[in-house]
Amino acid sequence: MLADRLRSIARIALCFALPALASAAPAPAASDALPASLVCHDDLFAPYFMQNDGRIEGLNVDVLREAASRIGIAIAFRATPWRRLESELAKPGGTVDCAFAMSRTARREQYLEFGKVALQPTEYALFVRQAEATPPTVRLEDMAGKVIGVRAGFRLPDEIVAGAASGRWSLAEVPTDAVNFQKLALHRVDAVLADSYVGLYTLRQLKLPGIVRVAPPLTRFDTYLVFRKSGHSAALAAAFDRAFTRMRQDGTFARLTSSYLGPDALTP
Repeated sequence: MLADRLRSIARIALCFALPALASAAPAPAASDALPASLVCHDDLFAPYFMQNDGRIEGLNVDVLREAASRIGIAIAFRATPWRRLESELAKPGGTVDCAFAMSRTARREQYLEFGKVALQPTEYALFVRQAEATPPTVRLEDMAGKVIGVRAGFRLPDEIVAGAASGRWSLAEVPTDAVNFQKLALHRVDAVLADSYVGLYTLRQLKLPGIVRVAPPLTRFDTYLVFRKSGHSAALAAAFDRAFTRMRQDGTFARLTSSYLGPDALTP
């Protein structure tokens, strides 16, 4: 008798529980869960990623902090030289899980998760001494027999690589854009290849007159926030894509870009 009564009570309790169980949202799969925190790496690249008195700051830092805040995860940043960063990302069991801002290549897509929304558009242009820029302009063909300063470890336009390989010009690698422009001012290189806006920003900071950007740029491409492929990398890339899209729609990208690069360099 007692056993029958207990079974009856259990059936009644189950009937009340079933609607609640049916309406509850399914728990996310482990592969879709976002981590509570994220550490992202980049090389020093003013004004996108800078280190002042031990503090990490810059345009991309501000963009990523805002995006992470909207997603609901904590984000920290580490400065890592570009070549070491590339090596760690490609190495199985490497120590870097997140990096920026990287161009999309078939090789990188084998081991990195790219989003669909770019972090920044990038254009590479030549910079020359103004006295040698007129008249009327400088073309890449005019670099025959000359030395072009480039930043070590960075992706170079195909025509620059091909010209160097054929001996039409030579490349001088240095670790920073600032060193490149100082060498250009001292006539130790004949031109500098750099990100257009990074170059203009660096020249203003160094107060180096008499150096101009050659138009049009040699190449344009997008750069992305990337994640080492893992159980949650696809979910992370999708979450940042949604945040970047909203930030472009509500004017946050334009406001942040303008604060560093001026109103004429707004991110499209």
